[in-house]
Amino acid sequence: MKTTRATLFRAPLLLFLAAGCARGQAPSSAASASEPIGVQLLFHADTGGLSGADRAAVYAALGLVPSPDSTHLVDGVCGQRADAWLDYPDLNGDGTPEVRAVWGNACLSGHAGTSVSVFVVVDGRYRPQLGFPALSAEPLDTGNLGYPDLLIGGPGFCFPVYRWNGTEYIHLRDEPQEPGGCDRGPAA
Repeated sequence: MKTTRATLFRAPLLLFLAAGCARGQAPSSAASASEPIGVQLLFHADTGGLSGADRAAVYAALGLVPSPDSTHLVDGVCGQRADAWLDYPDLNGDGTPEVRAVWGNACLSGHAGTSVSVFVVVDGRYRPQLGFPALSAEPLDTGNLGYPDLLIGGPGFCFPVYRWNGTEYIHLRDEPQEPGGCDRGPAA
C-alpha cells in the first residue's frame, strides 16, 4: 500500500481532533491531579496506559513547560504556545504501546510548525526517537527487527524513511511524494 500525502497529514489532524482541540482546556482526569501540571497538560486527553514515571519521562524529553497561567504548554526557548498531540500505537506488536508525539511550534519546529518524536521502550524505559521538525511519522509495511519503517511527513515533496536498528531509528532512504520530489538541483 502506497502512503500518500493525504494519509500523512491525516494523523496529526485526527490527533488534534481527538485531543478535543486542546487550546484553552484545563487538564482532564486522564492524568492524575497529583502529577505536575505540565504532565497533566500533556496527557489531558489520554494517558495511553503509561505509568506516572513514563508520563513524566515523555514530558521531560519534549522540553515543554506550563504557561504562566498553567492553562497550556509553551516551549522553553521562545515561551510561545506549543501544542502537543499524543497517540499510542503498538508498533512492534508486543502488547506495549509506543508513544507518538506531534508537538511544537514555529520557534521549535520552523516551517513545519511541529516536530515528531516516537518513544520506544528500550531496556524497560521509554526512549525518545526522531525529535525533529516534521508533521507525521507513519508506519510502512516494511520494517526491521519487528518495528515498521517510518515515513516522516513534512513540507516539500521528499520524505525521509527511518528504520529501527535495534536501539534507535536511523535514516534509511528518501521517498519522493511526486515525480522528481527528491531530485537535488545542481551544486552551487
